[in-house]
Amino acid sequence: MKKIVALLMAAVLLIAMAGCSSDKNSGDNGSAGTAGTAGTAKAADGTEGKAAEAQDVTIKIWVPEEAVADTDKMVKEFDRIHDEFNITYEIAVVGIDEAPAQVSTDADIAADIFYVPSGGVADMANKGLLLPLVKDYETIEADLPDSALTAVTIDGLHYAVPFSPNTYFMYYNKDLFTEEEVKNLDTMMAKDLGAGKWNFSTQMTNSWYAESFFFANGCTLFGTDGRDASSCTFNNAQGLAAGTYMIDLATNPRYLEDVDGVGGSAFKEGNLGAITTGAWSAPEFKEALGDKLGAVALPTINIDGSAKQLSNFVDFKTIAVKSNTAFTLCAQQLAVYFANADASLTRFTNQGDVPILKSLAESDAIKNDFVAAALNDQAALATNQPSIPQMGSYWDPMKAFGDGVYYGEINKTNLQSSLDSLVDNICSTLTN
Repeated sequence: MKKIVALLMAAVLLIAMAGCSSDKNSGDNGSAGTAGTAGTAKAADGTEGKAAEAQDVTIKIWVPEEAVADTDKMVKEFDRIHDEFNITYEIAVVGIDEAPAQVSTDADIAADIFYVPSGGVADMANKGLLLPLVKDYETIEADLPDSALTAVTIDGLHYAVPFSPNTYFMYYNKDLFTEEEVKNLDTMMAKDLGAGKWNFSTQMTNSWYAESFFFANGCTLFGTDGRDASSCTFNNAQGLAAGTYMIDLATNPRYLEDVDGVGGSAFKEGNLGAITTGAWSAPEFKEALGDKLGAVALPTINIDGSAKQLSNFVDFKTIAVKSNTAFTLCAQQLAVYFANADASLTRFTNQGDVPILKSLAESDAIKNDFVAAALNDQAALATNQPSIPQMGSYWDPMKAFGDGVYYGEINKTNLQSSLDSLVDNICSTLTN
């Protein structure tokens, strides 16, 4: 056995380890800092050992706080099976939403390996901040969905390893809807659930939710591949039909807009049939509804006599390596190792991150978890969130459009002009 040195603060790890065991579904954000455990791996006779001709490697790793303990164990196991490396490592707490900015600010002092949302991969790669991952990627590539690979691939090179999808789906109350009824939103809205109850809730005033109606009817944002900064078809004939559907839904008394959490509250009280949100809502919904809780992919909607599948944004939690790491071979292999099947199952069990690997989707651990199954089902139906820098010009105009629809400022009379303005604002205010 080789000597392994962990440059970590034991006191903080005790807190992180407690967090891992008691809060498996905590979020990804975390303040910068270090956490971990100090220790060495010893040979069977208790003496410290070192493999002959092993390369001394120093690796810095950034993960969310709830991932510290598992990551520490993974690095030790990776080192155990790789005699060619003698690893000294440091694990620091930096959330997935913080890491890209910190790497961009000072890549020299940034971690070698870190989490990054797939939506930020292309921008970082184009800035030369990410190392293309070649070594060992073939061990996981065939097991990744095409949508996940597309999200991290630029000009044929993979710049990150996806390990969990990030999107929303639909929860429903089994006392109010059947499995068959929740397949179609119009069927759901037509059902009388009784006085004081709403049938459906989403967030058309939130631009991460509102796009699903347009994607359902074949509209595109930034082209079919999400990389044409000059193109948005939300104002064509299909977009007009999608906007009309939104207006009809917003004015239906059985619809509840999920503003400031009112939808979630009504759902937990048993006064709402179904709501769109993500895996992060599962613990409170399970506590409130128990066996009455169901979860499925988003329903279809009827437009122009045809059922159209609601398709929302999806991105992925990924693991990347900075381009100027001093240990390119080890860093690549370790990043891929962090996303393999065993690591993904560990992360799912202890942290709640649903694995994206196709092989695990068929495992009992995932198939028997209805929330995980619903997330994976919807991820397969979703549309990759564009990762080009111009995506920043989408959010505010789309929210303004959703607000206009829900609060009645946009109606069927001015819908076309409103959609024209929406597209103009998305495309003409692009930053280069």
